[in-house]
This record gives sequence, structure tokens and C-alpha cells, in this order.
Amino acid sequence: MKLTCRFARLSREKRPQDPHLDGTDLRFETMEHGGEYPDKMPQAIKLIDAEGRSCIYVPITQDGGVVDSEGHALDMLDY
Repeated sequence: MKLTCRFARLSREKRPQDPHLDGTDLRFETMEHGGEYPDKMPQAIKLIDAEGRSCIYVPITQDGGVVDSEGHALDMLDY
């Protein structure tokens, strides 16, 4: 995997948080549906914490298709 976009790290105060570590204050919303197969799987999931901070998770794609991830490692020297 090669990191192609660089973004400043968000401080802890700006990231969605789960202070109870059990998900009780978190909400999940499915976004886009569809994709390569007719299975109605969401192609994006939005996570929202109790204070309204959110992030969006999308599947890994390559050449326009979703791929299975076998894990990843980031070279910390890139930061």
C-alpha cells in the first residue's frame, strides 16, 4: 500500500470519541448502497459520536472495484 494523500492529524478533541468504550453513544448511518454486486451492501458507513463529530468509512478499492484487505502497514516515516 502506498499513501498518496497526506492530511494533518486531527487532535483527539476533533475526532469522534467513545468515552465509555462500549459504543453506547455512537450512531452508525449507512450511506451509498450498491456497488459491483446486487446485494444492497452499503458502500459507505458514517460514524457519529454524542457530540456530533463524524467520520466516514469506505471500502478499499483498486481499479474501480472493491478489494479484500489482508491488513496494512503504514511506514511511520511518511508522517
